Amino acid sequence: MLHTKDNFFETDDGAILYYEDYGEGEPILLLHGFCCSSQVFQRNIAGLSRDHRLILMDLRGHGASSKTLSGVTMPRMAQDVKNLIEHLKLEDVTLLGWSMGGQVALMYWRLFGGYGYVRRIGILDSTLYPFSEGEWNLHGNRCYDMDKANARLIRMLSDHEADAEAMVDGMVASPVSPEDRQFIKEEIMKTPPYIAFSIYSDFLGRDFTDYLPAVTVPTLFLGSISPAVHGEAAMDYYITRCRTDYRLAKIGPCGHFFFYFYPERFEQIVLDFIRDFPIPKGGTAK
Repeated sequence: MLHTKDNFFETDDGAILYYEDYGEGEPILLLHGFCCSSQVFQRNIAGLSRDHRLILMDLRGHGASSKTLSGVTMPRMAQDVKNLIEHLKLEDVTLLGWSMGGQVALMYWRLFGGYGYVRRIGILDSTLYPFSEGEWNLHGNRCYDMDKANARLIRMLSDHEADAEAMVDGMVASPVSPEDRQFIKEEIMKTPPYIAFSIYSDFLGRDFTDYLPAVTVPTLFLGSISPAVHGEAAMDYYITRCRTDYRLAKIGPCGHFFFYFYPERFEQIVLDFIRDFPIPKGGTAK
């Protein structure tokens, strides 16, 4: 984490959010998932900023950003992304969203795609409708199971650390070192339970697959397999809803934290996608 005034900015509703900015070139804006932070991408900074400008941010309620009780919804987080893009005066952005970050990226496109800042989108191992009864959805709250979601809230409030440990178990596909487990757990616990559940209940019931047909820029769909997330099956469904050029990448049982444990493989997929869908000067990617 960086500790300077320049790593914080104020949104148009008064929240103070943290971000990091590396390198030069065409920008990549990489969004983290539920109860994580920009710090989970620390192993990707060198690879993705070598020839590009890489921006990481902590969504509100997460990491080093404001633990505000207002605006912890997908639409407001999408507006925060727009605020950061405008704060940094970014153009020709590749907006990549991992896990819940994929929902934020799609909400950004739905609300602000017309501004023209974002020229490519990436949906990275995201469950775009956790409540869905579709066969593609293997999320724990499938079939509109709010009772199970509320039971998790009770566990989170009564033992935040145990809930964080369970999240780690669900996101990794093989044994990890005690140091890595502790790091991931600590990043999860930076989001207070009351904020976490507000966010969780907001995105569970939104069907973001309905937003896919409206995307008009090249899209990367990347799926992995882990105990709690079956991204490969989800990506197979998402491409049936896609109406634009896309790249489908499946990486097998690498876990939900594939970018952390297999950084070079993840970075190559992203860089190949950017290379293969160039943005013509004054035009759109194709």
